[in-house]
Amino acid sequence: MKFRLGILLLVVVIIGISSCTKEWDEHYNVYPETVDQNVWDVIQADPQFSGFVQVIKQAKMDTLFNSDIAYTIFAPNNDAISRFTGGKKFTNVILAYHICQHFINVSSIHGKRQVQTLTEKFALFERNGNEVKIDEIKVVAESPLYRNGKFFTMGEVIEPKPNLYEYFQFTNPVLSNYIDTQDTIILDKEKSKPLGFDEDGNTVYDTVSITANKFEMKYFPVKEEFRTLSSTIVFPKEEDYQNALNIMADALGNQYNDYRDIPLEWQEMVLIPHLLSQGVFLNRLEPEEFVWKSPKDTLKLLNVLGDSVVINYIPTNKALLSNGYAYNYQSYVIPDSLYMGGIKYEGEKLLKPTGLNKFTWHDSVKVITETPVTPLQELIQGASNDSIIRVTFPKGYRGKFSVEFKTPRLFPRRYLMIVNTHMDIGGVYNIYVNDKLVRTFDYFAYITGRGIINSVTGARYLPRGRFNRFDMYIDNILEYGSAKIKFEYTGPSLVPTNGLVIDFIEFKPAPN
Repeated sequence: MKFRLGILLLVVVIIGISSCTKEWDEHYNVYPETVDQNVWDVIQADPQFSGFVQVIKQAKMDTLFNSDIAYTIFAPNNDAISRFTGGKKFTNVILAYHICQHFINVSSIHGKRQVQTLTEKFALFERNGNEVKIDEIKVVAESPLYRNGKFFTMGEVIEPKPNLYEYFQFTNPVLSNYIDTQDTIILDKEKSKPLGFDEDGNTVYDTVSITANKFEMKYFPVKEEFRTLSSTIVFPKEEDYQNALNIMADALGNQYNDYRDIPLEWQEMVLIPHLLSQGVFLNRLEPEEFVWKSPKDTLKLLNVLGDSVVINYIPTNKALLSNGYAYNYQSYVIPDSLYMGGIKYEGEKLLKPTGLNKFTWHDSVKVITETPVTPLQELIQGASNDSIIRVTFPKGYRGKFSVEFKTPRLFPRRYLMIVNTHMDIGGVYNIYVNDKLVRTFDYFAYITGRGIINSVTGARYLPRGRFNRFDMYIDNILEYGSAKIKFEYTGPSLVPTNGLVIDFIEFKPAPN
């Protein structure tokens, strides 16, 4: 019995060894007849590559294959060469883009992979099941493995792709020019040596400065190429961008006739940052990733800043680039909220902190006073941004006081300027915009009106707690830029405390 069992086990072992040997041979001896052949000799001997062979010899790049250094070659057949050279020149740069100085093991690639060519630019290698593509061009055939490389038969010539920055230089220089303006000088801490500390405890360096680009630090290094890093940028092409500005100019009216009249400053400070926040993503995003699953769905994607963005546009004209994808808008219109709305200027922006609960006027604020006044920033629940600025005067103060500052930039049009303030702290004030007196307001009006103030529009402002508003029309903002605001104290008022409280100042577009 033991003898029979031993014979049975021996047979099983022999079968197992035979099976393993067969699998081993199949795995490691797939192309036993080619491993001693030179890949260049094989390509030269194949008549379908005679055109490609001629290009390589003319460029004197055939010497690359005299050694055992491994290369992967994307070899276009004669039909591909003929179609390409019928309208373009097969340059040495294009030729170098067809060669990689390493083996590409297809079985180890799933999905997309960046592969570096002899041009040092990257090509996009894709494998989905049995289908292989290079820069979205389908591979016709894959060769066996030879002593010094392998090749892929291509039905088309592949061309080096521009990077994202180079692409927008051609399709919309507004963006590439904007990127150029973002160069800045920063401290290179790796090369700079710490010397000690200043009186505030900050490290002092033996400074070595370098040029960096704020756009590339914030969004993506569009001028560089990487093996594992890529980006998708959705940005309108120049013609679509200009058409959108034309629509905006028509809506603004006045001196705005077409895209050339829209201030570049506004584009760089408002429009372009808005487009970037809505359209710069990490990795290559395919068109289907932007598609809503149903009309009632709300598609959100994380932009490169990590913010959730509602995709309310359709990207089109995908461009394959060396470090990502670029898309145009199917239909681009500038949101009117970017230019037809007003602005809200918080009062606390007039101050800067000097310590714990200590403040002084911001450097850009001009204050004239005959008595020392200390501005305060107070946290008030229910106030705009839960914060106000407050200045109080001695009782019955009749001296000089004025505060002058500039607003954020405004488009030229008629505005309703609204001041939100405290009803119990005030005086009699002349209010100027761009050196023009636009209103004289006596805070005693809150007492006579029992907290209710009539607006210049005919509406009424009702108090919210001890806060309320007053307003005035502004019609002397004649060009795009900041408005100069001045509150000038002319004397005390019959209110509990003389001084000034500003919660916020708001500019709302008003009909002419």
